Amino acid sequence: MPVSSTHTRRSSVGFTLIEILIVVVILGILAAVIVPQFSNAQSSTRATAMRSQLGSLRNQVAAWQIQNGGAVPGGPGGTSTAMFQTLADDGYIKPTVNAAPGFVWLWNPTTANLALSYDPTIEPSIPDADFDGDGDADDVAAIAAW
Repeated sequence: MPVSSTHTRRSSVGFTLIEILIVVVILGILAAVIVPQFSNAQSSTRATAMRSQLGSLRNQVAAWQIQNGGAVPGGPGGTSTAMFQTLADDGYIKPTVNAAPGFVWLWNPTTANLALSYDPTIEPSIPDADFDGDGDADDVAAIAAW
């Protein structure tokens, strides 16, 4: 006949509270490291997209000028809105040209030059345009130099 013991063994099913807390702390540390990386990526992506759009629009202005004998789209005293409208009316661009928040189109009708500037009062989160890891006055200057 088997001898019965008064001590019963607990089966180890599940995790202890300490094990769960350790996992939660590790996940918190990983999230604290990874989340800022994504916000920097979004900022530099916004700057890259605007630089690409600026290059495309400059090319369309040049193409329009070639087709129109060197005239300035929007007229010699036109605004960026008039220039965009002229390009859209003639089928060179889509009717809506949007700038990302904070970016401002600068149009010089005398030289037919399109540029961008960044206004931190519109959007305080300055994109990392010079890819040095921060959004500061250097980035605003880099955007103006495009």
